[in-house]
Amino acid sequence: MSPRSLYVDIDDVLSATIERLVDLLHELHDRRVEIEHVRDFDLARPFGLDAEGIRRFMHVAHRDEVIESIAPHADAAPVLARWKAAGHSITLVTGRPPITTHASRRWLETHAMPHDALHHLDKWGRPDWNDGGLPALRFEDLPAFGFELAVEDSLSTAVRLVEDLDLPVALMDRPWNREVGHLPRRILDRLVRCRDWQDVARLLDPG
Repeated sequence: MSPRSLYVDIDDVLSATIERLVDLLHELHDRRVEIEHVRDFDLARPFGLDAEGIRRFMHVAHRDEVIESIAPHADAAPVLARWKAAGHSITLVTGRPPITTHASRRWLETHAMPHDALHHLDKWGRPDWNDGGLPALRFEDLPAFGFELAVEDSLSTAVRLVEDLDLPVALMDRPWNREVGHLPRRILDRLVRCRDWQDVARLLDPG
């Protein structure tokens, strides 16, 4: 198979982020939420936090020590290693704010996640996402990368990748992305639900 250009998200794709955030909620608010009940990508509602509460929570969640404490998802690193060995180009495209780039790079090194580049993408247009004006991507920048497959967990981002780039998306199965009945068939046909990294790997290596 010829080398391909791949878009790979980090949170809840390479890393078990929701598991860490649920633990963090318990640490900060003595409140426990089951992951299966996190049906909204915006954590304010399932975590029971108001606008100021979720702002403060995410400020803590983006601290270096929290990011570097997140566990990796099983099989992610070996699959990325096989892709690199096969000559594929792996670009990590994360919705984390750009201030997290150093901690994210250390996490990737610690867990031996092969990649060619790391970029921060403004996926949700939050006004305080990049207060420091650090380097970041917009959706309008993505066509230049020539991506041929994306791996995402955010349903809204996956839909936009299909709409804007006609890109097939491996959608990592998470509670917050299972409600797809409202989507048109042309979008659904480009989404491939994957239970784990072995499912994702089979998209590039069916054998």
